[in-house]
Amino acid sequence: MLNETAPLSVTELNEYARRLLAGDPLLRNVEVSGEISGYKHHYSGHRYFYLKDENARVQCVMFRQNAMGLDFAPADGMRVVARGAASLFTRDGSYQLYVNAMHKAGQGDLFARFEALKKKLQAEGLFDPARKRPIPTLPRVIGVATSETGAAIRDILQIARRRNPNVGIIVAPCAVQGASAAGEIVRAIERLNRQGEADVLLVGRGGGSMEDLWAFNEEPVARAIAASRIPVISCVGHEIDFTIADFVADLRAPTPSAAAELAVPVLAELQAALDDAVKRLSRALENGQRMRRLKLDRACAASVMQRPAEALIAPRRAALELAGNRAMRALLLIQQKARTRLDHAAASLRALDPSAVLERGYAVVSDGEGLLTGVGDARPGQDITVRMADGTLCARVTTIQPGESKDGKEDHV
Repeated sequence: MLNETAPLSVTELNEYARRLLAGDPLLRNVEVSGEISGYKHHYSGHRYFYLKDENARVQCVMFRQNAMGLDFAPADGMRVVARGAASLFTRDGSYQLYVNAMHKAGQGDLFARFEALKKKLQAEGLFDPARKRPIPTLPRVIGVATSETGAAIRDILQIARRRNPNVGIIVAPCAVQGASAAGEIVRAIERLNRQGEADVLLVGRGGGSMEDLWAFNEEPVARAIAASRIPVISCVGHEIDFTIADFVADLRAPTPSAAAELAVPVLAELQAALDDAVKRLSRALENGQRMRRLKLDRACAASVMQRPAEALIAPRRAALELAGNRAMRALLLIQQKARTRLDHAAASLRALDPSAVLERGYAVVSDGEGLLTGVGDARPGQDITVRMADGTLCARVTTIQPGESKDGKEDHV
């Protein structure tokens, strides 16, 4: 019994609620149907997820010993019937369903929509390997369509700069979750194609539930990837996550970090490969010259008329040695020119790096929809984002002061 005069501790309140739930015979062994959401398979073997319908959801846990009896692999979007006990976790005060058995009851709405669109686009040939383009081996610039505030862009920038700081990166910021996300992703892909500076596009986001990743299962996003003139690497979620975008893209990366590794070669490895190729060519020339000299010496030794033969052969031997020396000098010159071109290309790429521009004191201004290239794109009261070399500022436009236009006349806003 509760003490009606003294206040309860939190533990006492939660324990009392737990006993009420445990004392209800219906809740001790109840069957609940719903759609799985936010499914997580813990390394301990326990399963954590939600069951939801159109109006509500309930938190669920299925312990390892019960999960061992499952005859299917649960996943987000599946519709199931779960049997267990509804109770309260006293420590956290969380109400949840402790599931001891579960079976499939058909597929959920999202899963059904996913399969329907997958079949439709597959029938149109959008997944055909023959239409997929190779990813450039030596990209000068990569374009990224993702959220400018998520972990994905931070991982991509960090890995790309570590592997090859000379590769430029253009970010087309867009929402990757929510009702407007699909449209923003499409516009970001189209914007990068119009600019035409990128050699390869990375399109994706970090992990989440099926609902979180759903924008990449929308038909407009799939068709924008298929229509891109620039090869696309999809990088949505974790390694176990698959979306329609993965099937349409020219290459699927299991994570955004892996996409950066696939798109950006390691500069040191490129230089090592060039040095190795030059060394192998040099050895091949030396071996060829040595074999020809050996054959010539054998021919001289076998000649009956040694002295006349030597008189005839000596000039040819000298000419052969001269040609060999010229070949070696030409090879060294080729190597020197190739390294000079590589150094020039590296310097050019560094000049194209947007980060280098920002480090000179410039900034990139955007409003969430795209970049602001002039004061005519802004309006008083508008919220803007100012990206600088060492971070990002969030600001609001209070006053617009136009400068002079190219014809020398003052612009008016």
